Amino acid sequence: MRRWSPFLIVAGLLALLAGALSPGGRAGIESISLLFDVWSVTRESETAGPAQATITYRGPDGHDRQADLYCDPSSSPGARLLLAHGLVEAGKDDARLRALGHAFARHRFLVVVPDYPGMRALRVGRGDIDEVAASIDAARGISSCSAAGTPAGAPAGSAPRPDPAADLATGVVGFSYSSGPVLLALGREKTARPGDFGVLFGGYGDLIEVVRFLTTGRTRDTGQGGGAEALPEGRWIVLQANADALASPADREALREIGRLRRRSADADIDALARSLSPQGQAVLDLFANTDPARFDALLRDVDPDLRATLEALSPARSLRRSLDLDLFLLHGRSDAIVPYTESLGLRRSIRTSGTVRLVLLGGFRHARPQDDRASPVWESALSHPADSARILAILQDVLRRRRDGT
Repeated sequence: MRRWSPFLIVAGLLALLAGALSPGGRAGIESISLLFDVWSVTRESETAGPAQATITYRGPDGHDRQADLYCDPSSSPGARLLLAHGLVEAGKDDARLRALGHAFARHRFLVVVPDYPGMRALRVGRGDIDEVAASIDAARGISSCSAAGTPAGAPAGSAPRPDPAADLATGVVGFSYSSGPVLLALGREKTARPGDFGVLFGGYGDLIEVVRFLTTGRTRDTGQGGGAEALPEGRWIVLQANADALASPADREALREIGRLRRRSADADIDALARSLSPQGQAVLDLFANTDPARFDALLRDVDPDLRATLEALSPARSLRRSLDLDLFLLHGRSDAIVPYTESLGLRRSIRTSGTVRLVLLGGFRHARPQDDRASPVWESALSHPADSARILAILQDVLRRRRDGT
């Protein structure tokens, strides 16, 4: 028996090698590789290089918009992927988006990362839906990496026209705040292409409930934030972002400055700014400064109707009027301190689509990103959260299967 053991070992190794080289084995290895990329996005973002190119397209106001393009010129693209940044001053240049762009480009995705002026300025408005819709239209017009030849300063409309012979599936990913505009923009499309999908990471159905959580630490669904504590400066981020909904320019500037000061220091002196507010501006400040759950609804009724209308218009649970025609993946960290995971639970209940809706709650993720543990290797982070890794891996396998075969 001992004499045959080397042959058995060699046979076993050959069997493993054959499995790895089979189509199913290669697909498994590829999805695991992408899984590690997802877990390492926070760390690799520091070293992620720039995009392959920047394209120009026409924004909803008729002015130029720019989007970065990540692709592999040496391989035939299999699908498109649009990454929509949220309220982040770096916009499309956010290092985490660059890391994700390069990661998916290595797996034959044409990755488009647009720049949204309002979100980059930390301001929200109903026009954000138009911005996302315009970027999706532009992304659908890119069918090959030859778009890399488009110069950054090219005139509007210079993104390549769609190639009917290269009808690639398109995925749209929304992070945090951009999830609402992404879902509402997708809701405007009459039909989806085969294989199209949406991904919302740390998304929401109702912005009013997000404000309730950030100010009072409570949600309507569970009473508390599902075990997560609200980010202390979160209320001031949202106040600053929504100030433009008010009619008075003086109130807008005062509230934005209050938001900036309180984000830097919880004890910042805002008395003089508060005294300068009109009754409408004071009502908004009262809402965002409140911590008492019992007062929230009454304070909300007192704010400017335009602000309430903006929050409602940007809330898919309130404003999405028609059924979607694609598959939707909802991913949410259980310890999210900005958007409680109960918002994704609510979305799963309220969303209507002819496709499937898959919800994944993650214990190893914070707000739309992995827990920051730079001291340990990536594989250790993935293995320390086996349930998270298995769920993400299943989604990545599904997404990778949507690519068209390379030619």
